[in-house]
Amino acid sequence: MAHTRSITLNGSAGAFVAVSATQVTRRVEVIEDGSANGGTGQGIAYQFNDGSATPFTTTYTIEPQSEPIVLGTPVPQGGGYGMVLGTPPDNSGGYTIAATLLINLRSASTNTTIVRVTEFD
Repeated sequence: MAHTRSITLNGSAGAFVAVSATQVTRRVEVIEDGSANGGTGQGIAYQFNDGSATPFTTTYTIEPQSEPIVLGTPVPQGGGYGMVLGTPPDNSGGYTIAATLLINLRSASTNTTIVRVTEFD
């Protein structure tokens, strides 16, 4: 089932906001929420696990978008399931495992903004 949440992002001079998994997640969509800044998009700066030797270090920037940033397999493969991107925190069995970091986000402008993050299982 999809889980959607709104997250407030810092302006471009502020720190990145870490977005971690809240459920077993196979796909994530991130889009700027039109309710912020009177409907004027600010754009998003983001970092993610891009498969490089140093993930979460390269910053990518997109202008105010009409299409979401999609992480994972947009169309399920392999028997109707995509690869698991992340899991929520787990403290069962005597161990504590932190939630999987999915993406780091902040506004591409000096203004704060709000994004909608939807996780799909």
